[in-house]
Parts: sequence; C-alpha cells; structure tokens
Amino acid sequence: MLEVNILRNLKFVLLMLFLPFVLNTLISWAIGFYAARLILARGGSPEEIGLEITRFLFTYNFYWSIIQVSFGLYLAKLMGGKRWLKDQYDFKDLSIKYLNNIALIVLLILISEVLIWGEQAVMSSFYGGWKRYMEYWKEIVKSIPFYSKLYLVCIAPFTAGIFEEIIWRGYGISQLEPYLGLRKAVIIQAIAFGIWHGISFHAVITFLIGLIYGYVYIKRRRLLTLSLAHIITDVIGFYFAFMK
Repeated sequence: MLEVNILRNLKFVLLMLFLPFVLNTLISWAIGFYAARLILARGGSPEEIGLEITRFLFTYNFYWSIIQVSFGLYLAKLMGGKRWLKDQYDFKDLSIKYLNNIALIVLLILISEVLIWGEQAVMSSFYGGWKRYMEYWKEIVKSIPFYSKLYLVCIAPFTAGIFEEIIWRGYGISQLEPYLGLRKAVIIQAIAFGIWHGISFHAVITFLIGLIYGYVYIKRRRLLTLSLAHIITDVIGFYFAFMK
C-alpha cells in the first residue's frame, strides 16, 4: 500500500511539472492551425504560412501567463501557501551578503543571455546569416500589435520569473527529491522547464538554464534571487527582440 501511495504521489508531481507543456502545445497548435487556414484560404505560400503562425503565436501569447499563474498559485498552495511564499521570497535572504547575492544575480543573467544570444546565432545560420535572420524577424515583429509587445516586455517577464520558478524549482525539486534523489530531481525539472518553452532548439537552451537555476536552488532553497535574475533576463531579451 505504501509503494502504491508513493507511486501515485510521484505521478501527480510529474503531471504538475509536464502538464503546462501539454497545455501550451495544444493551445499553440490550435492557434497555428487557425493561422494556417487563413493563409491557405488566401492561397498563401508555405513561407507566408510560417510567418503568419509565428505572428499569431506572439500576438495571442498572453495564455502563457494564465498557465504560469494558475499552476504557480495552485502548487504554492500545496507547498504551504502564504507561509511558504513568504519564506521563499523573504528579502532578508537578499540583504544577507548582499554583494554576493547581487553578483549571483548578475552572473545568472549573463549566463542566460549568452545562451539565448548563442541560440540566435545558431538559428541565423539556417536563414543564410545574421542579416537575413534579422530581416525575417523584423518582418514578424512589425505586424505584432503593440499591446502584445507591451505584454511581452512588461508583464510576461514577471509572471515567468515568479511563477515558473515556483513551479519548476520551488515545487518541482522539493517534491521530486524524496522520490528520485536530488540529481534526478534537478534534471527532470529542467527537462519539464525546457519543453514548456516548446519542442525546438530553444527547449535545449531553456533546459540548460533550468539546470543551472536548479543547482543554485538546491544550494539556497530560496527563490528570490532566481526570480530576480529570471525577470531581468526576460525583460532584456524581450525588449531587444520586440522593442528595438
């Protein structure tokens, strides 16, 4: 009976970590299918279909935050609610050895940005070079509504930086560790975090970031510094992607 309960609990934890990916995939497929139908009805080319799907995904991307906040609040409640959140985001944690904490935040931002911009450099090789890749990206960005860009720069980084850390680091590692051990817990949450961002090369990059963040979390068992680094990284990345 005990083994049955352990297996049931483990399945539930894994479900909570991977279900956001499933929902994200289903919603993005639905949006992509709708966008493709519109272009096909106009007799558009395969290239136009790809552009339109990407535009639609970034235009209606607010569903990311809905998933993040919904799962984050629910899992925070399971972890202890307000008391657990207060412990995870206690500003005293930042004030103790604050120079070390600031250095850690800066280091995490730099590592993340290097990985993300390295990803862009790799992706540009599939488009005939950086210049053509930028032209392709500008073509997408110019048709995205301003409110979607504003969401990406001003709202998405905060829902991601707080609630993704709650879901995959705070809940994921803490709940997987008793069943699978620390090493596997860190790896599995990083996999779930990676594919949440979609099945693409970007998932590899976010897996690596999730791995790094995971190892920082097991050393500190607090989310404040991770969330701050995550938020700033996303603000920088989204600003240069959509506002510049």
